[in-house]
Amino acid sequence: MTDASLQFQKKVMILCAGITKSMHLSLSDFRQSSCFGCQVGDFIKDGFASLNVTWMYQEVEPINGCSINTPEYWLVLRKAIVNAVEVEGCSGVLVLHEVDTLTYGAAAMSYLLYRLPAAIIFTGAMVAIDAAESDVWENFTGGLILLAKGMSDGVYLYFHGDILRPLRSTKLKTSGRHPFVERDFTCQKDVPCLPNEVNYKRYMRPVSIGVLPLFPGLGSWFLESMLGSGIQALVLEHEGVELAVGEGFGHGLVGVLRNASAKGIVVVVISQCASRSPYKLSADIRAAGVISGGYITREAMLGKLYALLGGELEQSQIRKYIED
Repeated sequence: MTDASLQFQKKVMILCAGITKSMHLSLSDFRQSSCFGCQVGDFIKDGFASLNVTWMYQEVEPINGCSINTPEYWLVLRKAIVNAVEVEGCSGVLVLHEVDTLTYGAAAMSYLLYRLPAAIIFTGAMVAIDAAESDVWENFTGGLILLAKGMSDGVYLYFHGDILRPLRSTKLKTSGRHPFVERDFTCQKDVPCLPNEVNYKRYMRPVSIGVLPLFPGLGSWFLESMLGSGIQALVLEHEGVELAVGEGFGHGLVGVLRNASAKGIVVVVISQCASRSPYKLSADIRAAGVISGGYITREAMLGKLYALLGGELEQSQIRKYIED
C-alpha cells in the first residue's frame, strides 16, 4: 500500500461484542498465552514474522440490560473503540461481532467513529470454532493480519477473505461462503458525509428509529401508529426510482407525514433499487417535509441517522447531509 496515511500497526485491540458465545470461545482464549492465542502467535510468526504484532482483548458488555443489537449498545461499543485508540494507544481495533447484524454495526460505526485516527475491522463467524467447517480462525487471523500490516483509517468489514465497505454492504445469505455483498449503488458514497463537528469526540444520545417498507394497501392509521410510537425518525423503503402521490401512496399518507415532520420527526425515503437514474420525490411529498435518501442500504441510512440525530443536529442540517 502506498497511501501516506497507512501505518505499520503493532498493537491491536480485540473487542468481543458478544460474538465469543457463538464462536464457542471464552474471553480467556484471546490471551496470547492461551492455546488459541499461542496458535495465532505461531501462525503470525511462521508466515508474517516481520509484523511482530501484539494484541489486547476486552469484552464489551451491554449496560442496563440492553441487547448487543441496539443503538444503546453501539454507543457503549463506540466508547470502547475510542478508548482503545486514545488511552491504550492501539492503531487498529478488531471487533468480533454477532454475524446477523454485522453490517448494521459496521455501518453505524462508520458514522459514529467519523474521523477517528485508526483502522477498525468488523468480523465474526458463521460456524463455531469446534466445528470442522468453522470460519472463526480464517476471519480472526485474517482481520488481525490486515491490521498488523497496516490499513488506512476507517471502518471495514472483513469476512471470508473479502474486505467490504460497510456503507455499501448487506447480508444476503445465512449459511455458506461469502454471505456479505456490496450493493451496486452508484450514487452512494464510500465514506461518511457528515459535518466535521459530528465526529468520534461528539457526545451522542441514543435514538429510536423505525423502518417501514412501502407496500400496496399501507393505511394512514398504520403509519400514524408507527409515528406515534415515540420514534425520532422513520425510514421508508421504496422499490422504485420515483415516489409520487398516486397508486399505493395517497394524499392521506402525505398528510400523516406532514404532521409527523411538523412534530420534529425525521422522515426519509430510500430506494432499494440498483438504478443509475437519479431518485426523485414528487413536489407534494417533499413539501410535506419528507427527505430523499436516494439509493442507499438500510444499514447505511440507519447509521447516518444515529449520528445526525444522536449528535442533536437541526432538521435543516439533517436534510442537507442526507440529501448531499
